[in-house]
Amino acid sequence: MLLDELYRTTIEKCGLEPQRIVLVGVSGGADSLAMMHVLHTLGYPIVIAHLDHCLRAESGNDAAFVRQMAASLGLPIVEGREDVTAYADEHRQSIEEAAREVRYKFLFEKARLLEAQAVAVAHHADDQVETVLMHLLRGASLSGLSGMAYRRMMPIWDPAIPLVRPLLGVWREEIDLYLEEVGWKARVDTSNQDTTYFRNRLRHELIPQLTSYNPKIKEVLRRMSEVVREEDHLLGDIAGETWNRVFVSGSENAIQLYRKGFLELPKPLQRRVLMRTIAMLRPDLRDIGFETLARGLKFAEEPTSGKITDLVSRLCMASIGDVLIIKDWEVELPDWQKPLLAEPKFEASMSPENPVALRHGWQLEAHWIDELPESLLKDVTQVGPNEVWLDAEQLALPLIVRSRKQGEHWQPLGMEGHHQSFQDFFITQKVPEHLRALWPLVCSGSEVAWVVGMRPSEAFKITKETRKVLKLRVFKGD
Repeated sequence: MLLDELYRTTIEKCGLEPQRIVLVGVSGGADSLAMMHVLHTLGYPIVIAHLDHCLRAESGNDAAFVRQMAASLGLPIVEGREDVTAYADEHRQSIEEAAREVRYKFLFEKARLLEAQAVAVAHHADDQVETVLMHLLRGASLSGLSGMAYRRMMPIWDPAIPLVRPLLGVWREEIDLYLEEVGWKARVDTSNQDTTYFRNRLRHELIPQLTSYNPKIKEVLRRMSEVVREEDHLLGDIAGETWNRVFVSGSENAIQLYRKGFLELPKPLQRRVLMRTIAMLRPDLRDIGFETLARGLKFAEEPTSGKITDLVSRLCMASIGDVLIIKDWEVELPDWQKPLLAEPKFEASMSPENPVALRHGWQLEAHWIDELPESLLKDVTQVGPNEVWLDAEQLALPLIVRSRKQGEHWQPLGMEGHHQSFQDFFITQKVPEHLRALWPLVCSGSEVAWVVGMRPSEAFKITKETRKVLKLRVFKGD
């Protein structure tokens, strides 16, 4: 009966093909031994994989035992050895996280070499219950409460080989009974009794207490995880369609979303879109907690332009204008190919003979207008934002191209008799804070004549008395 159910599970839920190799992770414990025997009995071509974590003095005996059990079935085996304690120290991880990381790295490396169709691990129904409880206690989203999946792609380890869990619907009691029936005795991992590990405390302390309230608590939690997973998948599909509507651009380490469209979504879909975005940047992140999502949503509603808030796993969120950016901490905020200075302290002289190069191929140049049109005052109002005409007789050449100075004020066109700080001007013009120190100013002596691409100064404007005009232009070269 159990074999019939597991055969359907391997086909329907794990998506395994009967004729292709499956790499089976075997520790020597009851769960992985049962999985090895079941998959072999069902006729799958399997290769056994065992990694010695060097966490216990008897770990070498575990390796010998697995080797012996594989030989008894005539199965090939690949082995590895990794000092998990040293790895955890080096990478500043817990022993549990380090063991998981080195194990999957080993398994998928071997799976690629063997051209295996999948990596099979022996998580079972009791493991599922413990996982759901762990996520619940840590404040998980629906995805976390859905627990583990029978089949899952893990791009961080391999983009094409899935991780499968054939025993996920089988209770530990059933596994022990199966091994008893086939006459196999498993190795006992004494570390499974160590309650300093969070999962072990759940297994040996919390779950027995919960059982005193409801003898069927494990079945209740497993059933809940299945229902939640179905609803999670449905919401995930809806969020996928919605995500495309608010997506602006993205790369492997930064994604931009349309903030207004994001905030128009119902809160559940906002959480889903943010969760999907984080998952794209951190595909191996096992659970995205409620606090992470709540922090991100609050920031999206009430951001300070150019400011950043931490999210999770070295990801942060920034808001610039109507764009939300989720990115790696190390990634600089985007400048959208704007005509910016090379560095904040940049300074260069400019004249008709000496143009100035800016970032991203932009050029800043000056030209004399030799013959003034009769409609000069009208024409000067019709030039675009990337061009400006100035009264040359008021200018001191050569002009200076530089960034703003601390506390600097200027007189924008139209503010006769008044001055404005660049802090206020840039806020009014919605210039992102991280770009303000790089925005080019064209200066005549100590006075700002043009904020490039925005507005000229009142002091150098064209009037009916103007007799000589200097045209400034910023443009993107080939």
